[in-house]
Amino acid sequence: MKYKYPIITILGDSNVGKSSLYNILIKKNDALVNKIPNFTMDRKYGNAKIKNYKFICVDTVSYNKFEKKKSLIKEQILLSIKESNLILLIIKGDKLNITDYKIINNIRKYNKKIIILLNIKKKYFLDTEFYSLGINFYQINIMNKNDILKFKKILFFYINKIYIKKNFLNKLNTKFLVKNKNKNIKLAIIGMPNVGKSTLINKFVNEKRIIIDDIPGTTRENISISLNHLNKNITIIDTAGIKKKNKIINQIEKISINESYKTIKKSDIILYIINGEKKNFYNQDIKIIKYIILQKKPIIIIINKIDLIKFQDIIFIKKLIKKKFKYFPIISISAKFIVNLKNIFKLIYKIYNISKKIYSTSKLMKILNLATKLVLPPMYNGRRIKLKYIHQLKNNFLVFKIHGNQLTKLNNNYKIYLLNFFYKKLKCIGSIINFKFKENKNPYK
Repeated sequence: MKYKYPIITILGDSNVGKSSLYNILIKKNDALVNKIPNFTMDRKYGNAKIKNYKFICVDTVSYNKFEKKKSLIKEQILLSIKESNLILLIIKGDKLNITDYKIINNIRKYNKKIIILLNIKKKYFLDTEFYSLGINFYQINIMNKNDILKFKKILFFYINKIYIKKNFLNKLNTKFLVKNKNKNIKLAIIGMPNVGKSTLINKFVNEKRIIIDDIPGTTRENISISLNHLNKNITIIDTAGIKKKNKIINQIEKISINESYKTIKKSDIILYIINGEKKNFYNQDIKIIKYIILQKKPIIIIINKIDLIKFQDIIFIKKLIKKKFKYFPIISISAKFIVNLKNIFKLIYKIYNISKKIYSTSKLMKILNLATKLVLPPMYNGRRIKLKYIHQLKNNFLVFKIHGNQLTKLNNNYKIYLLNFFYKKLKCIGSIINFKFKENKNPYK
């Protein structure tokens, strides 16, 4: 993926302060900061700016397992190095280890500019090994505001050089690529562990941005990736798989799952992924989808890994889903072999447009009158409940307000009938419809 601005990548071992510095530079608490070793597993990208100079800041996975053969982490680190214009290598303390030297050698192979940041609380005289590297290094305390201000001045000097050398100067007064006039659609990828969420995103962006493995729980933090598709800006958010509470084995999983639930609340549309290989629709799937519905979020249900099952199995899974959620669209795909992925985007745009639609009162009144003629509202105390007037209160999600007499006595069966009727007539697949009922006051009381 090509970027309009310089890429500055933060590299380092476990718990050296990478995520803390990343949050400082992008001015958000986007990366989770804790003392759990190897918590960050994927690259995180954020927009940053010093004075009028904009750049893309990248938080990376710890490189302490870099030397392992066929390491997924090694692959991620090397991809980060290749795409960078400047690398900030953070060392905690005053000593370099073997892996530090290996990383420095790899950075040199790709002819990338590097500066070393020694994250230490007290500044003191250093061993000659740092001076012999021939690399500029700076002693800073990432938690100290004065040190950060000094570091930003140093960083500005390097960014300015990159702008001149790489001809970024004509972009000084332009906006970030992901923040143009078009609305940014936030798309969350949700599901149980090991259903293929990260594989799907890697196929969407056509590069290995996220570590994927057969081991459930590989994704730990929510990873946001900006994508421009058909001149529409989409932020795709990869999330940790949501397990049952009694299956959570450690604090890392608990933190990750809580972040997944938070992402649901912040998103515009949810892609809910099911592992088709299992040939089932589990109670945990139903529970998560019901939570998404409570948050009033549009949903597209995706059956992944269809390359591993028969056509009859796909039909069976779809029937199980339709029994519980008949108004949410279902797509069967193979993320691995890029089967049916284009149809996902078609549905995303369709559902997003529906969620933003404003319906005329006259159209809503026609549907309401037809519904009450076909099936009369129930009687209460010898009098027919009357639904007199309907109008739209809001979109995204769709809320309609119905006025009438004795509406507090309207039973759930009739409310469900109205909901189903409006879904069919408005053809608002994937979206959430809510009714609010307003009792007309009796002027003689």
